[in-house]
Amino acid sequence: MADKQFPGLDRLIQHANRVSGRKPDSVELLARMIALATDDGADPYLVLGVLIEGAVRTLDKHVPSERQAEATEQLRQLLAERLRARLGVRAGARQRRRRAHGSGGRAQAMRS
Repeated sequence: MADKQFPGLDRLIQHANRVSGRKPDSVELLARMIALATDDGADPYLVLGVLIEGAVRTLDKHVPSERQAEATEQLRQLLAERLRARLGVRAGARQRRRRAHGSGGRAQAMRS
């Protein structure tokens, strides 16, 4: 049933079976599964929800309680940095395209 939702799952299984001499660790498999799910068209909002729940569960179950606040803040900072790094570049490119096509948004409206 999973292969109907995620056709790439078969590719992952085949690749794992071909890997010789080593067993992929669970973190590597998780990263591959995330990439396969998103590349195969899984609902991005559902994927984000699952990832957030995974982060919360990991913090709750596997990070010592005395370090949870610090780890939570580090997670928040890392997420903000990665979003700025990835989406900041794209947002800048979108703004440049809008300006080039004469729809400079708020800045153009203010000039009118």
